[in-house]
Amino acid sequence: MPDTRLRPARADEADDLTALALRAKAHWPYDESLMAVFRRTIVLSAADIEDHVALVHETDAMVDGVALLRVGTDTAELDHLWVDPPAMGHGIGRRLLEATAEEARRRGARHLMLNSDPYAEPFYRRLGAVKVGDHPVAEIPGRTIPRMAFNLESG
Repeated sequence: MPDTRLRPARADEADDLTALALRAKAHWPYDESLMAVFRRTIVLSAADIEDHVALVHETDAMVDGVALLRVGTDTAELDHLWVDPPAMGHGIGRRLLEATAEEARRRGARHLMLNSDPYAEPFYRRLGAVKVGDHPVAEIPGRTIPRMAFNLESG
């Protein structure tokens, strides 16, 4: 049985966590022109890790997932949730989402919002999110992605 755990991310892991996020994005059938945009826009910075709730998932001491949560007054924003492709399908994304939702709830948030990759929308729906609109992607004219919400008051 593998040894798994969630722990706070460290600022010195920012580059490795960004690389994990980009591997996860590249798992989907995006062409090189879109991946070039994603390499500029998908960044987990040391400052973000220090200033917000950032969690990593480890399996046998190897980081295989990351989530970053910004908590406001009654709404929290899930800015990142990435699972390394070899680890997909093992419940890591669910564990990270449940942990960030619980932390948001603990800090008083009533809603958890996120902009979903279109390929990840079914994952979020399975876990109880509803689509509340479309979010325009400034870096890619004409592209929108699903805006999703979880109600944290329902448990």
